[in-house]
Amino acid sequence: MKDIPTNLADLSELEAQDLLEELAREIDKHNKAYHLNDAPIISDSEYDQLFNLNLQIEKKFPHLILASSPSKKVGSQIGDKFSKVPHLVPMLSLSNAFDEEDVAEFINRIKNFLRLDNFPAIFCEPKIDGLSFSAIYEEGRLKIVSTRGDGFVGEDITENIKTIKNFPKQLISAPKLLEVRGEIYINKDDFLLLNKNQELLNKDKFANPRNAAAGSLRQLDSNITASRPLKYFVYTVGEVSEKIAPSQDSLLQKLQELGFVVNETSKLAYSLEDIKSFYAHLNNLRPQLLYEIDGVVYKLNDFALQQRMGFIARSPRFAIAHKFPAVIGQTKLLNINVQVGRTGILTPVAELEAIPIGGVVVSRATLHNYQEILRKDIRIGDYVFLQRAGDVIPQIIGVDFTKRGGQATKITLPASCPSCNSLLHYEQDTIIIRCDNGLNCPAQNYERICHFVSKNAFAIDGLGKKQIQFLLEQSLISNPVDIFDLAKKNENSLVKLENMVGWGKKSVENLFINIEKAKIIPLARFIYSLGIRHIGQQTAKLLAQEFKTYHNFIDSIESLVQEATVLNSQIEEKTGPYNKQTYQRLKDLEGVGDKILTDIINFFDIKENREIIHRLSRVLVIQDCNTQLNSAALTGKVIIFTGALLTISRAEAKLQAEKLGAKVASSVSANTNLVIAGKDAGSKLKKAKELGIKIIHEEEWLEMTENQYLLSEKIES
Repeated sequence: MKDIPTNLADLSELEAQDLLEELAREIDKHNKAYHLNDAPIISDSEYDQLFNLNLQIEKKFPHLILASSPSKKVGSQIGDKFSKVPHLVPMLSLSNAFDEEDVAEFINRIKNFLRLDNFPAIFCEPKIDGLSFSAIYEEGRLKIVSTRGDGFVGEDITENIKTIKNFPKQLISAPKLLEVRGEIYINKDDFLLLNKNQELLNKDKFANPRNAAAGSLRQLDSNITASRPLKYFVYTVGEVSEKIAPSQDSLLQKLQELGFVVNETSKLAYSLEDIKSFYAHLNNLRPQLLYEIDGVVYKLNDFALQQRMGFIARSPRFAIAHKFPAVIGQTKLLNINVQVGRTGILTPVAELEAIPIGGVVVSRATLHNYQEILRKDIRIGDYVFLQRAGDVIPQIIGVDFTKRGGQATKITLPASCPSCNSLLHYEQDTIIIRCDNGLNCPAQNYERICHFVSKNAFAIDGLGKKQIQFLLEQSLISNPVDIFDLAKKNENSLVKLENMVGWGKKSVENLFINIEKAKIIPLARFIYSLGIRHIGQQTAKLLAQEFKTYHNFIDSIESLVQEATVLNSQIEEKTGPYNKQTYQRLKDLEGVGDKILTDIINFFDIKENREIIHRLSRVLVIQDCNTQLNSAALTGKVIIFTGALLTISRAEAKLQAEKLGAKVASSVSANTNLVIAGKDAGSKLKKAKELGIKIIHEEEWLEMTENQYLLSEKIES
């Protein structure tokens, strides 16, 4: 996303239209990441900044409001993992207030709308940072529970929510129909223990308690959900067959009498001073609370007045969420350690006195680069300010210079690599410091092997960072090729593997099976797995599409390298001209320029890299790009998409398939010819396996369709 403008006064109508379209795409992407995948990409405060910018532009140019505007949507589209549940009453989001002025405007809008002279009673309660749910009871019996979803349709999580021990399955003296709404959450201490357990099991840690709660509820196996320390609060009702309370405060009392857990940290406010007082009190109390909150919710207490106020497109007029500022803490900087990444780039990491902040005990923080350290004048021994606003990695935002003593030590730039002691390469302005020792650098070798087995490369399940570190320490592997010989090692290797924490004989056997499966890999994924600087998935696909086969790719690149040298990141000719035809052929590819070509040549110019690639080619089956699924095979065929597609939307994928002559169905049957499985594919994938239907993954589908588009363009031209 381009830089967010700070002044909208001079924004032209054309600029506003472009910016609204870009914001719609960007916010939709983050909605999917947060609501659908439980994997937020940006912090809450950064999301709010984008959303409020969209609102400001729409306010200035109301005639430009898009049909797809984020201001008209709630949540995100829902996946295929669970059954869909239409909400009896829409589950809308709340508008946000960020300062006292916003709160005062909210109160004035209520008074003006209702023509009130007096301050209306406002119910104030914590805004729980969890996952919203709706639970419907019929004749007092729990019938169905669903997530918010897109506000109109949610996901069926009934069996999973039943695993929460104190969640009522049967109510006494309840209305014939009762829908209660609330938040599922995980306590801070339970979250820390859960992440420790994830680490012991060599699984990814959760980003924050909200992410952990959402991920726990979206499990196909309810036994996994039952093992997670989930809790809940209810705070309102949706559809009810009879009125059970006249106001918010009396409703919570009634819900508590029925057996539900409600949050008792609340207050009825009768003035702005009351509201300010409660907000300040809750903000100060926040670190001591067992659970995460990210603000205060204010709502009209009287339900009759709420009904008169009504709703706007995505939120009620009678309620608002007053967000807390980013969580800031202060602690001592003990030391600066240096991490060496896969491509040799050095990243300084702050070692801190442990401090609880934003629901997580923080003892480390990234410093990005040495220029950042110099700019902020950060020194070892300083007391520094940390900010954590929903982010996984805290950020040092400044130094408390009033506490700087004479012992604070200036940080000097490293002269050699901390892993291999090689001299370092400094790029302009010292933003990038890099070790060029490649695979001879232990830290780079470790990171490169981790990249090699990652999900977008060889995707070897069971071979995580902890296992790779162990295998390197035990000299069972020294490079990627050795992974494929693990099962052939002597008997002691199996014993060593079994002695690993969390590994038993079955785990080792499964690892060997997964390694064997990984020996067949598409060309694009193979190129990506090599870990060449600046060669991401998309560039790897472009190279695979251009050269089609492994041998064409290797022969062309090696021919290019043999006749070129790289000096100061510029391609220079030797006495004889290098292969300009191949160079220009690559440069003509969209997204490939001199910088990427330099990186490719640098990589293949290293003898060890070439040797490893040739050794890999002897143990692998590297699929040619044009031998994978082709479009001719799709004409007239019935295909199914299941699971969450991460790269393109379901609508776009369907359009692609129809352009290729396929028929897209909604359910798997004996007539189905192909299933494209996305993330967390469920019952449809299971049925396809039972029927023996061909199954491919999203990456394979994209590779096939991209090849087809290239072919179509050539034919049409």
